[in-house]
Amino acid sequence: MIHRLFLLILPLMVIVGCKREQREPQVSKGHLDTYIDFPSQYVPARTIRVWTPEDYNANMQYDVLYMHDGQMLYDANTAWNHQEWGVDEAMDSLIRQGAIRPTIVVGIDNNKNRIGEYCPDDLSDLYLHGQPVYKHFKAQGNAYLSFIVTELKPFIDSVYSTYPDRDHTWVMGSSCGGLISSYALCKYPEVFAGAACMSTHCTLAFPDPASPKEEVVNAYREYLRTRLKPNSCMLYMDRGDETFDAYYAEAQTAINNMLRAEGWDEVHFAYRFYPGHAHCEDDWKARLDIPLRFLLGKEE
Repeated sequence: MIHRLFLLILPLMVIVGCKREQREPQVSKGHLDTYIDFPSQYVPARTIRVWTPEDYNANMQYDVLYMHDGQMLYDANTAWNHQEWGVDEAMDSLIRQGAIRPTIVVGIDNNKNRIGEYCPDDLSDLYLHGQPVYKHFKAQGNAYLSFIVTELKPFIDSVYSTYPDRDHTWVMGSSCGGLISSYALCKYPEVFAGAACMSTHCTLAFPDPASPKEEVVNAYREYLRTRLKPNSCMLYMDRGDETFDAYYAEAQTAINNMLRAEGWDEVHFAYRFYPGHAHCEDDWKARLDIPLRFLLGKEE
C-alpha cells in the first residue's frame, strides 16, 4: 500500500521538489525539457533531460529510451570534454526516415559517484564472496536502477505520452554506462526490452582497464549467462580498439562467445567492432545510428 501510494503521489512530489528549467533550446532538433534536482529516496538528486521529437503529439504514444551520462548527450556545452553524442540529431534523422519508432529519450545526468552507481552490486554478493567489484568504489548499481524503475519511470509515464510496457522501454549507455545497461536487463527483465552497451567497461578494472581482475571479469560474464535467458530481449554491444577500448578485446570476445554458445541469435544479440574508434563521445556519436536502429527499428 505504501509503495502504491508513493507511485501515485510521485509526479506531484517531483514537480514540487525539482525545478523545470526554461531556457533557449539546447538541442538543434526536437525539444528538451530539463528537470533540475530531480529527487530520489535511493540516490542523490540530479538533472534529468527529456528529449521529445519535433512533432511530439500527446495523442500519440512513444517508446522511451533511458540513457546514462545525460549531460553528454545533447549539448557539447554541458559536457566536461566538450564532446556530445548528438542524440537529438540522430533521433530526429532516424524518425524522419521512418527507420525507428517515434521515441522519447530520457537523459539521466551522472554525478561524482558515477562509477559506484554504474557498478553492479550482485557480482560481489553472488560471485565474489562479498569482495568489492571495484577497489576504490562501493557498488551502488541496485540503488541507481531502483531510482530509474520505481521513481523516474513512473514520472515519465505520467507526464509524457508513452507506452509504459516492457516492449517499448529501453536502456543505453557507454563504458560503465554500458555495464549498468546490461545489468539493468538482468535486474529488471520485466521492465526493459533491450539495452545498447557501447564500449562496455567489461574488464571492470578501474582506474586502469589494462589490469583487470580475472575473477571479476569472469563474474560479470557468468552473471550475464545465468540471468539473461537466450533471446529474451535485445542486446547490442560494440567496441573500438583505441584508448580504453583497446583493453576490452579479450573480455568482450569471451562474452560474445558465451552468448552465442548459449543460443543467442543475430536478431536478439548484435556485436560490432569499429577499428580506429576510441573511448569517447565523438566516436560513439559516429556510430550511434547502429544501436538505435537495432533497438528501435520498425518491424518489416
